Amino acid sequence: MSTNKIYCFGDGYAHGHIWPEWPQILQAIAPEYNTTVHTGIGAGNEYLINLLIEQGDNISNQTVIFQWAQTNRFDKLIEDEEWLTRAKSDPIYHFNLYESAHGTWWLSSASKNKKIQEYHKLFVQNKQENLRFNNQQILVENYLQQLNCKYLFISTSEEEQFCSHHVEQELRGDEVQPSPLLHFYYLTEVILPKLNIIVDAHRYKQLKQALTEHKWKAYDPDRDEIWQKMSVF
Repeated sequence: MSTNKIYCFGDGYAHGHIWPEWPQILQAIAPEYNTTVHTGIGAGNEYLINLLIEQGDNISNQTVIFQWAQTNRFDKLIEDEEWLTRAKSDPIYHFNLYESAHGTWWLSSASKNKKIQEYHKLFVQNKQENLRFNNQQILVENYLQQLNCKYLFISTSEEEQFCSHHVEQELRGDEVQPSPLLHFYYLTEVILPKLNIIVDAHRYKQLKQALTEHKWKAYDPDRDEIWQKMSVF
C-alpha cells in the first residue's frame, strides 16, 4: 500500500493560524511524506467530513489523520444572502468563511448570533448530538476502509487531555490551542507511534530544540517567517 501522502483534517488545533501545530510539525520532521492539511478555524465535524469526501479518490491508499472537533459546532453552507449577511456581520466570526466544491461555508464555532444560539439550545440536545457523532465516526471509518486508507482518528478533546497530563503540562500556555512544543509531543508520542511513521532523526532533534528555545507569542506577526526559518533544514 502506498503511504507517500498524508492527509490531515482538523479544526483550529490543526490549522496552524496561531503558531505551528501538529500537521505543520509533521511536514517538517517527515519530509519523505507529502503532507497536506485540510482544516478550518472553529470547524465542526460536518465541514471536516465534507472536506474529506471532496478529496475523493485522491486519498485512496493513502494515510489519513482525522482530528474530530467539538460535536456541538454548527457549520452552515451558505445558500442565500440572509445567511451571508448574518455571517459577515458576526462580531467575532465574520472572517470565518471558507470555499469548497459545494460553495461557501460559515464556520460559526462559538458565535453569539441569536440563530446560532437557538440551534445550540433548542434543536440538538445531548442525546441526539452524541448519536450523530457516533454515526459520523462509523460512516467515515467505513468510507476510509473502502478506499483502502491507513487512518487514525484523534480529537481535540483527546489532545487537550494529553496536554493536561503531560510531564511538561506547564508549557501548554494560556491560549485556546496548546503551545507548539505540546503539539510536538502530541505528534511524536501519540500520532506517529500509532501510524508507525518514522521521522528524520536529525530534523526531530533540531526542531525539538528550536521549539523549546523559542519564546512563542500567539499570533506573532512574524510567525510565518519564524517557522519557515525554523523548519527548513
